Amino acid sequence: MVVLRNANNLLPLQRLDTLRLTTVTARAQPVRKALDFSWYLAQDVRDYAPASSVVGPKPADLAQLRQRNLLLLALPEGGTPDRAVVRQLLALREKLVVLVFDSAALTTLPELRQAAAVVFVKERSMKACNEAVQVIFGGMGAAGRLSPALAAGLGPAQPMRGGLRLAYAMPQAAGLRADLPELVDSLMKQALEAGAFPGGQVIVARHGVVALSRSYGVQQVAAPGAQPTPVLNNTLYDFASLTKIMASLPALMRLQDLGLFGPDYTMSALFDFLQGTDKQSLRLRDVLAHQARLKPFIPFWQGYVQPDGRLQPQFFRPDSSAQFPLPVGQGLWGSRALPGRIYRGVATSPLNAQPGYVYSDFSFMLYPYYVQRATGQSFDQFLQKEIYGPLGATTLGFNPLRRFPLSRIAPTEYDSVFRKKLVHGTVHDENAAMLGGVSGHAGLFGNANDLAKLVQLFLWRGRYGGQQLIRPETLDEYTACQFCPDNRRALGFDKPAPQNPALNAARSASPRSYGHTGFTGTYFWVEPDQDLFVILLTNRVNPTRRNGKLGELGLRSALLQLAIESALPGQ
Repeated sequence: MVVLRNANNLLPLQRLDTLRLTTVTARAQPVRKALDFSWYLAQDVRDYAPASSVVGPKPADLAQLRQRNLLLLALPEGGTPDRAVVRQLLALREKLVVLVFDSAALTTLPELRQAAAVVFVKERSMKACNEAVQVIFGGMGAAGRLSPALAAGLGPAQPMRGGLRLAYAMPQAAGLRADLPELVDSLMKQALEAGAFPGGQVIVARHGVVALSRSYGVQQVAAPGAQPTPVLNNTLYDFASLTKIMASLPALMRLQDLGLFGPDYTMSALFDFLQGTDKQSLRLRDVLAHQARLKPFIPFWQGYVQPDGRLQPQFFRPDSSAQFPLPVGQGLWGSRALPGRIYRGVATSPLNAQPGYVYSDFSFMLYPYYVQRATGQSFDQFLQKEIYGPLGATTLGFNPLRRFPLSRIAPTEYDSVFRKKLVHGTVHDENAAMLGGVSGHAGLFGNANDLAKLVQLFLWRGRYGGQQLIRPETLDEYTACQFCPDNRRALGFDKPAPQNPALNAARSASPRSYGHTGFTGTYFWVEPDQDLFVILLTNRVNPTRRNGKLGELGLRSALLQLAIESALPGQ
C-alpha cells in the first residue's frame, strides 16, 4: 500500500457521521480479464461506513454522485480508457479518492494529480483491496514506497497511521493462535447440533484487530420442506438486554459528559412523575448497580389481554394512525397512551421488601423519557447523532424494518399469547413492544460488526475514529465495580461472579473484565488485561424461549475462555 497523494490530510477519513460516500468501480475492458472488485470493494467499505456503490459510472448515476461529498474510485486496470472516468468524476467537483491497481495508470493518467488522494495497491487481489479500504478508514497503516519514476509527479509516498478504527486480519496479526477459527467453528458446530439456536454470529478481536468474524447456521428453525435462510455477516439480531449497555449506558455517559447526568442524581431529578413516590430518593448509582429495591420486571402487557384472549381495542389496532402510532408487532399498532401508562405502572410498583442485588429492567425503561427531556431529541435520534453515527455503526438502531428488509433480520419467538404470530422485525420483549420498540432495556437491533465498533469504543476508553465520544474517566467509572464484594455489578455493566467467574464470564476472566448477556441469546465480554473482546449474537428463543440449551452448554463462557487462552504470551 502506497499513499501518493493526501490533500489536506484527508486520509484516514475522520467524520463518518457527515460522510456521504459512493464507491465507483471503473468497468473492466473486454480485452482483459481484470479482477472485478465492484462487489467486494463496496462490502469492505460498508464494514466501516454507510455507502452506496456504482459500476461505470453510467449517465444515470451522475445525479446520485452529485449528492455525495466523497467518491472512492477503484481502477482495476488503470489503462488509458479510464481517463474518461477520472475526468468525469473530477468534473463533479467532489472529493475524489482513487485506488490504483495498475502501475501504468500512474504515468498514463496525469489527471490523478487533481484527486484528493491516491492510493497505489501493488498486489491485484481481493485481500489487497480490503487492506486498502482499511488504510483509507484508519484501520491499518501504510508505509509502502515507490520509485520517483513511477510516482510520476504525484509526490513522495506518505506514511499513514492505523489504529484509528477496527482492523480486520488473521488471528496471528492480533497475537492470537492461528487455529482460533477452527476452535470456534467446533464450539459453534456443537451448539448448532445440540439445537441451542438456529444460527448466530461470532467476533473475536484483540489489539483493535477483528481476528475472527463468522456467521453460522440459519436465521430460523424452518418448517419441513422450507428453504432455510443462511445467517450472513450482515444479518441483524435483536440484542434484548444488551440494549441496556449499548443504548442506555452510552446515552447516560454522554449526558454525564455534557453535565446533564450523574450517578448520584436521584430518580426524581430525572423523572418528574416519580416525585412524591417511594422511588423519588433512589440514587442512580444504586439503581444502575441493581440494588435500589426495584422490581425485576412486570409483564404490563398481560393487563391488556381480555378473557377471550383478544387485546383491548382501545389500546391496540391492526392499522397505524395518529392515535395508534406505536409498532407493537407486524400488523399491530399501540395507542400513544401506552408509554405514559407504563411509566405510571413503574411509579406505583412496590419496592422489594429487602435491600440487596436484584436485576431490574425498570429504570432502563425510563431513560428514553429523560433523554428527550434533557436534550429535546428522541432517544434514538440522540444515540444516532452522538454515538452510532460517529462510529459508522449503520445497523445499530431501533425498529429495523424502517431501514432494512425483513429478509436481513433474524426472527425470534413465536408469540402465541400476546401478538399471536412469529416475532420478526419487531422487538421480542413485550414491554419494549408496548413502548413502540424504542426503550432503554430492550429494542436495539444490529449485526456483530457494528456492535464490535461500540465494544471497541469501550475498550479504547471512549475514543474511536479520532473522536473522543465519551470521556475516559466516565468509562472508567461505569466499568468499575461499585459495591464489591457485596455486589459484583458496575454501573450497568456486569462483572465476573467472584466465586465462579465462569457463571457469566470465564474461569480465567480478570476482575477488571466486564460485559453483559441478552435474553434472546446475545452476549459480549471485554477482557482489558488481554486487550480483547468477544461477541456472540444468536436468536436462541426461536421458535420458543423455553430453549435453555445455550446456558446449559456454557457456550458463552467457553467462547470467552477460548479467546483468553488463545492470546499468545508476550503478544
